[in-house]
Amino acid sequence: MTAITEIISALNDMTGAFSSRTNLLFILAFFTTIMVIYSVFVFNFYRFLAKKNIIELNLNQYNQYSNPATVKFFAIIFFIIEYIILLPILTFFWFTVLSVLILILARELEVNTVLLISAAVVASVRATAYVSENLAKDLAKLLPFTLLAIAITTAGFFNISALVARISIIPSLLSNIPYYLLFIVVVELIMRTGEFIESTIETSRGTEKEDETD
Repeated sequence: MTAITEIISALNDMTGAFSSRTNLLFILAFFTTIMVIYSVFVFNFYRFLAKKNIIELNLNQYNQYSNPATVKFFAIIFFIIEYIILLPILTFFWFTVLSVLILILARELEVNTVLLISAAVVASVRATAYVSENLAKDLAKLLPFTLLAIAITTAGFFNISALVARISIIPSLLSNIPYYLLFIVVVELIMRTGEFIESTIETSRGTEKEDETD
């Protein structure tokens, strides 16, 4: 009996060890997948968002009218399509995904704080893109990767139940996004308008110099 008991005990220990290792491998695979998805997102995020001309449709190429009034009218229409309709949609996608990822990683932050950080990152990247695209790229990837480094070295990060609890907060996150999205779009329009005014001034100065030369 003693021998049989010892054998059963040994089998139970082996089963428990196998189960423990299986759980460990599952957790490892799960969080590795999350980190890969996060890194791929950040990579595409900073490359896309740091471009000054984030939308390269160049709709003005279809504006072939010779009448100045008609040209201006369609220029305004194309501007609205690119920067009032398409840009907010693209920004909404990147801003939303970034907010969700930060919400999952930074477990001590409240929803409003997460949105504030995400909005500040996106708006800052868009503003600096008009100064230097390289600067915008560095800024776009700095905070996301820093948050990842802090998260994986924080106790309790590899806790699936805690992760699921954070994911359950996502609906409340999405309901508050439009307010922050509006701010980002306004910043973009201000920078775009400033660039337009600057290019107009430079063009007029060039025309004046040509007239003086003639």
